[in-house]
Amino acid sequence: MTIVILGILSATALPRFFDLSAYQQRTFFDDTLAAIRYAQKLAVATGCNVQVAIAANQFELKRPGATDRSQCTSTTAGDFTQAVIRPGSGEASYRGSQSGIALTTATVYFTAKGTASDGLDIAVGDHKITIVKDTGLVYDSTP
Repeated sequence: MTIVILGILSATALPRFFDLSAYQQRTFFDDTLAAIRYAQKLAVATGCNVQVAIAANQFELKRPGATDRSQCTSTTAGDFTQAVIRPGSGEASYRGSQSGIALTTATVYFTAKGTASDGLDIAVGDHKITIVKDTGLVYDSTP
């Protein structure tokens, strides 16, 4: 009897515990949320706008490319040419991607005051990130 019960459990319940896609989706959501929050903090700390570009299944953080800070307050998409270095690891660019997980296509930048260029709801698979325009608040708004 015990063997029959274990067989039924292994056939029905165990695959739910080992569904890798749910873990990948949550990890990518957390990484995206952290990147957007970092962009806002970096903009405040440096006094230069920081852009978050999201398309398909990836995101990337960029800053204005001028070395003399003349474009720090730029809102022109073409001026954001300098990649943001990923903190902690020191990777040359702060970007992330995950195949099979769709993101809402959006581009937003944060100002030196911490405000966002636009209020957005960004879907990351089944999860949702909200950005409040006037305050720059970035939070998990998954229902």
